[in-house]
Amino acid sequence: MSHSQQTIEPWLRGILRCPQCKGELVDAVHAASEHAGTETAETETAELRCDTCHLAYPVEGGVPVLLVDLARRTDG
Repeated sequence: MSHSQQTIEPWLRGILRCPQCKGELVDAVHAASEHAGTETAETETAELRCDTCHLAYPVEGGVPVLLVDLARRTDG
């Protein structure tokens, strides 16, 4: 597990649902490329993904940010 991934407490993980559709959230990792001048760096961030409404919510410091406005679309 990379430093950017943080685990969520099991008791909290069991009750979390998507705030938009109330669907089940699954643990996922989002790999993103960051460009700095001529170099490209890959970063991985933990997220909770809803496969029903195709949104991914970031996990920051082990805390899920379940705000629809901050979610990333996963359906292209």
